[in-house]
Amino acid sequence: MRIPVWPWRRIVQAGVLASLVAMPLIARYSHYLTARQLDRVVERWNGAVQGKALTATDQVLRIGIPDGESGIPTRRPRKEVLKRTEGFYGSPWSGRYFGVDFTDLLAGLESLSAARTATMVLFVGLLVPLLGTVLLGKVFCSWICPMGLLFELGHKLRAVLGFLEIHPANVRLWHGNKYLLLVVGLALGAIGGIPLLHYLYPPAILSRESHTFVMTLFDRAEAGSFGFALVGLSGAAVFLLALMIFEVAVAPRAWCASLCPGGAVYALLGRYRPLRIRRRAEACTLCAKCDIACPMALHPMTDRTGMECDNCGICRDVCPEKCLKYHVSFTSSAIEPKAEKPATPSVPAAAVVLLLLAMGGVAQAHHILGLPHYAYDEKYPQIPVLKLLESVGNWEIQLTGFPGRPVPGLRSNINVYIVDAATRVPYAKPVTLEVYDQPAFGSRTRIFGPVSAELFQGLYKFQPVYPADGNYEVVLSFEDGPVISTLHFPMVVGEPGSPWTTVGLFGGGIVLFVVLVRAIRIKRARRLAGVPA
Repeated sequence: MRIPVWPWRRIVQAGVLASLVAMPLIARYSHYLTARQLDRVVERWNGAVQGKALTATDQVLRIGIPDGESGIPTRRPRKEVLKRTEGFYGSPWSGRYFGVDFTDLLAGLESLSAARTATMVLFVGLLVPLLGTVLLGKVFCSWICPMGLLFELGHKLRAVLGFLEIHPANVRLWHGNKYLLLVVGLALGAIGGIPLLHYLYPPAILSRESHTFVMTLFDRAEAGSFGFALVGLSGAAVFLLALMIFEVAVAPRAWCASLCPGGAVYALLGRYRPLRIRRRAEACTLCAKCDIACPMALHPMTDRTGMECDNCGICRDVCPEKCLKYHVSFTSSAIEPKAEKPATPSVPAAAVVLLLLAMGGVAQAHHILGLPHYAYDEKYPQIPVLKLLESVGNWEIQLTGFPGRPVPGLRSNINVYIVDAATRVPYAKPVTLEVYDQPAFGSRTRIFGPVSAELFQGLYKFQPVYPADGNYEVVLSFEDGPVISTLHFPMVVGEPGSPWTTVGLFGGGIVLFVVLVRAIRIKRARRLAGVPA
């Protein structure tokens, strides 16, 4: 019985996707363990996702390491566990797995072109990926790239659109676009001394976004915020989402097949790979199922795949005659004929991507992988602080909140500083403070005050308690000569979410309902007319 390839490929892809979360999680775990704070934060975050994640990480990393340290049999083997964490660092873009360094070949080329020099560290990181590509071809694209699985899942949505009677376009771009993008991107990097292609390279973007997302969740936990939110994500995440929508609606698998500069590197280096899909011509019935299934739009039915083939094995799995199989050969005769090019090259597609690159890209710089944001602050730990500034007449008013995002049910601190903008002399009369909730719909309710405070050590102190997560308004009143001046400051408590979320979900439900009704009516009309589906 022939074993299909796709389950193994899916397992590898799922493992890589899991590593996008696991690697920054291990980095954060290592941070707390090094600072001897792991047990404290796990106890403080008991029941929260962050606490459970640290506990699970601790259990996994301690597998095979007996308990005991410093003569205490029950103590966590801290030194041994920390030593093990050193074997996991980074991401699929550039990282260390089980103590072996891996660097994406595009990342290595960008580093070489921008720095114009090579280091032993870079060479060591490139060694395994380079050898694997030379022997196996573009397997990074089909088996390892974290975006590969996401793009394939996105491609499945085209069938859903078809069911809804929405017919997406099927534009095919020239495969040469990615080579043009690679050459120009490396040339610009060499001229400017700055790597550029990683701003548009999905594995690099996804690695940065996932790392920042995980780190920000822990940063928020340290500030007392545990609710789930899409935090830490930049415009690069929007770029990835737009790319997937483009592939679903306009050009299936366009990025991988025609625009990816990393794919261009792997294709060039894997041109003479020993491992490739070969066809037994005498058994082939020319059913074309392999050509239809090929995500790279190649032609395995007539042996026209060339260096674009990424050895995904999809054509092998769908072949009803089982005449396609993996074949290893080190002779030149194993190289199949050159694949055909589409009749109309789509060079402007690469030009558009290069224009985006020239405009500065879509991803923002990020902190060093593995280090939380406060690692650069020698005054850590710092209490999260909210600072708001306003001016009224000659007075300069500063409102400071501790913590910056209050926790519902717990007393918070608001300090008010009022000074003359010219002389810096403090305001000395009483100040009144009130707090109102700000619901998305309906009238507001006062939940604190009015409370008046006298000047004490140069400031006015208030300690409101907020009853629940939500958006609130702090109202400050003081005498400005014969006039009572009133200032309004926004205050976010806990994880209130946006009122637009409800509106968006309701609107999305209405749109989906309309689309479903339309699809049903079209299908019914087609059936009544005797037209096959």
